[in-house]
Amino acid sequence: MNPRLRRTATPPESPPILQQRRPYQVMEHVSNILFVLMHLSLLLVFVVPVSWKVLALAVGGYAVRMWAVTAGYHRYFAHRSYKTSRAFQLVLAMLGATSMQNGPLWWASTHRRHHKYSDTARDPHSPVPRGFWYAHLGWNFDRWRPAPDERSNVRDLSRYPELRFVDSHEWIFIVAYAFLCLAIGGAAGVVWGFVVSTLAVFHATMLINSLAHVWGSRRYTTGDESRNNGLLAILTFGEGWHNNHHHAMNTARQGFFWWEIDLTYYTLRLLAWLGVIWSLREPTAAVLAGQRLSGDVTEITS
Repeated sequence: MNPRLRRTATPPESPPILQQRRPYQVMEHVSNILFVLMHLSLLLVFVVPVSWKVLALAVGGYAVRMWAVTAGYHRYFAHRSYKTSRAFQLVLAMLGATSMQNGPLWWASTHRRHHKYSDTARDPHSPVPRGFWYAHLGWNFDRWRPAPDERSNVRDLSRYPELRFVDSHEWIFIVAYAFLCLAIGGAAGVVWGFVVSTLAVFHATMLINSLAHVWGSRRYTTGDESRNNGLLAILTFGEGWHNNHHHAMNTARQGFFWWEIDLTYYTLRLLAWLGVIWSLREPTAAVLAGQRLSGDVTEITS
């Protein structure tokens, strides 16, 4: 899954089309500096007062924004595993933008490339050719990028001007969320509700890029190293069933069997029952038995 800067890392020996290294832009330097400062700010937990209020803010902020990443950025924008109204689509985009994982178009574009080139040199964040720490964090700072337009595979999303706005101004929603935490809990609210919660969502998401391609079980032959991991599934509301997901990437359900807990899918079923979303894509019996799902969104929108 996931996320921060806008380039695919590629070693020097890769095909010439990928060997285009460009200098950092000013905002990329700023983004990197702020990212490091966010991690250093974790030390403030030893300074600010702790209360049940700010702890609840941290847990609630994690839950809402992890759900926004899994249900919105991942299962809706990247894979179009269900349909919804234009208004709720915008809500998903704005909530996802508060997670500090860039905008919905960038996120979906990067993730579709991950599936198209999974665990190869053209995968934006694979631990297979470059190692665990690169897949978890290093790829965010890498300046190698592919030559083609990085948004060419999200034309289905970029036709919405409001999504383009959120994608280009994601910082507005991050700052707004920080001020909300300040209004609710003061300085302690910012530290726990914003800094701790945001970084927890970020690193839990990154664990799917890194650990879910290294540690776990494999039910299906997918052509990559995706794994099912129950612990990661709990942390990420169902994303840890990663081998299932790579087997049938456009289904809304990632925990295929009753014992595979998938909290995001349960909430999507509830929203479908309420009429907020519809056309929820489910894995068929053939898919569960091992047949690959056709209609890969990474192909049809490229």
